[in-house]
Amino acid sequence: MKKYLTLLILLSQLTLATFAQSYFTLENDNIQAVFNLNNGALVQFKDKKTSWNIISENKFGRSFEMTLLLKSGQRTTIHGNDQAKPELKRSGNRITFIWKTLRLSPQDKLPAKIQFSGSVSLTENGLEYDGEVANRSECVVENLCWPVIGDFVNPGKSDPLLFQYITYSRLETETLFPHPKSYTGWCNLPEAAFGLFHNNKQGLYVSSKDAKLNEYIQFMYEMLPLDNYGALAGTVPTTIADNERICLRTQLKAKRAIYTQPDSLSRLVSVVLQPYSGSWHAGADIYKKWRATWYKPPYRPEWIRNVNSWQQLQINSSEDFRSFQYKDLVDYARECKQLGINAIQLTGWHLGGQDRGVPGHSSDPRLGTEEELKAAITASQRLGVKILLFTKFTWIDLTSDLYEDYKDHIAKDVSGNPCLHPGYNYNTYTQLLGINTRRFGVLCLEDTACRRLLCNEFQKCLDLGAAGMVYDENQHHAGHQLCFDPSHGHRIPGFLYRGADLLGSDFMRITQKFHYNFLMAGEGCYDLQSKYYATYTRADVHHIPVLRYIDPELPIACAVIDHFDKNRINMCLKNRYAISYEPRSFKGHLSEIPRLVNYGRQVDRLREKYKDRLWFAVYKDTLGASVAGNHISYSVFERRRDGKKAVVILNTDLNEPSVATIAIDESLRNLLVVSPENPDPVPLLKREITLQPQSAVVVWEE
Repeated sequence: MKKYLTLLILLSQLTLATFAQSYFTLENDNIQAVFNLNNGALVQFKDKKTSWNIISENKFGRSFEMTLLLKSGQRTTIHGNDQAKPELKRSGNRITFIWKTLRLSPQDKLPAKIQFSGSVSLTENGLEYDGEVANRSECVVENLCWPVIGDFVNPGKSDPLLFQYITYSRLETETLFPHPKSYTGWCNLPEAAFGLFHNNKQGLYVSSKDAKLNEYIQFMYEMLPLDNYGALAGTVPTTIADNERICLRTQLKAKRAIYTQPDSLSRLVSVVLQPYSGSWHAGADIYKKWRATWYKPPYRPEWIRNVNSWQQLQINSSEDFRSFQYKDLVDYARECKQLGINAIQLTGWHLGGQDRGVPGHSSDPRLGTEEELKAAITASQRLGVKILLFTKFTWIDLTSDLYEDYKDHIAKDVSGNPCLHPGYNYNTYTQLLGINTRRFGVLCLEDTACRRLLCNEFQKCLDLGAAGMVYDENQHHAGHQLCFDPSHGHRIPGFLYRGADLLGSDFMRITQKFHYNFLMAGEGCYDLQSKYYATYTRADVHHIPVLRYIDPELPIACAVIDHFDKNRINMCLKNRYAISYEPRSFKGHLSEIPRLVNYGRQVDRLREKYKDRLWFAVYKDTLGASVAGNHISYSVFERRRDGKKAVVILNTDLNEPSVATIAIDESLRNLLVVSPENPDPVPLLKREITLQPQSAVVVWEE
């Protein structure tokens, strides 16, 4: 028996020694990450606080993927797991795998002269992946996937698995389990700020630490078949208990569009993988912590920092639907002044009207003279109504007289074709049929000469004396990310979002020099644009207001369109949005929607009266309280001076009243209640209240 025991001990020691020789572990109090030294694959990734094994099995460990464009024009993908054993360097909690030469295939005798040094650092809470690619071959290294998680494990096993990311100021949600929206998807980094893979209890945060937009990354999920998938596919059991989905593994990877040219070097930005516990708020908090290291809010005028409301007003459409003349703008401003509205977003004011003639921003003689426009702006603002000019700098209208000036600055795809936007169809049968739709060229904003032209157009807006602008569609580039035109003076390819960041910086410098109080706002901005722009958005009542959660002080205005849409007015109260009234799709008078405007004024008076609780407080979304009831929506504000909470509660049902039951975390204080209609606080004797359809109340700690 002793001989067998001794043999067993020796075998165990040999196994441990072999494991130690083949694997390397990075570990702290929060996570454990194990790497295969033979190929650099991450084979184990564990959240030690919750014992969540993020990767299912060692066999699904992956290191990197790299796509090469060969001199022949063909493409090939190589996998780190198939490469020769890399060298390993260690410095503290950082390891670097060095593949000095990469083989195009396991059988290839002529290695590509490409060196990849992939580094992983263990931080306080997670892993950071960076490195560099040195290309001394005749290939182009188009894409590099680093990191790769071969099989992501649902932390809740049978719980719904969600993928969330920021788009158009809200949190977009896709279901990955049990019923996936699709079998592949992604978020664009750093545009989306971060991605979350979670079950509402714990999850994985992914982001690129790239505040200067140096690298375009698709953080992707892919659902790939397991060994038992083939026997199941196409059979009846695939429809039972999600068996087909169970036979798929979920692979995650950061696909970096580096396009490293021959005889060049690409340095990679850091991509973070960080486990967390809690709801999506806990994931967003990770981003907020990093954001605080680089974000500095721009100067913004006093009026936009206080409670404010807008009207959006179209003076001309792209089809010459001219609503009024420049000189008549003052009449609208007088109406705004009488109704307590602070600003008018003037749309279609420039030559051609809305979405026509862009990026030109000259006045339109059919609407009056430039002097008349200046005079109307000045008169309106003397009344106390700010004029915000609707602008657009991202496209060139292919039918515009400016086309010749901008045609060489249109972004080009990898085949040398111009990047285009399909344009919009508005309010004539000719255009609705697509006959005379004005198509746009996507401008390459990394092109310095292009930005110089756009700054000249921007200066025209400043010269009119307006209080600010709303830069429409500044948050996207019609699905295009990269420009391959070598004449634009950027690296190949240029990153269009980096160009947009440079343009924002250019605009900011101009305003600081010529018009310090000029407000720059944009449409549905992604968070990195908050360095320059306030935000105007259009949102569903039940959207997740992640941009507000990230920045409680960011000016955000939201459209209210229907004639008595109290729900959206209440949503603005709940999410600390300024109200933007837009009667008749922003072609009408405020007098056409008296009930809505009167109710909105009640909401704004409430916010003004209790601004320390509802405007200058810290927005917590739903954290810090819980409210139950049918069709109930709510948010929590925390007063800065003492931490006392105010809870905004909505009944969004159109027809039926609802009873809301309220619990404020760890608080036994007496509660008071106010509403837009009844702004004087009264005691809430029971921790429940009945709300009428489309109504709102605010309950706070005494």
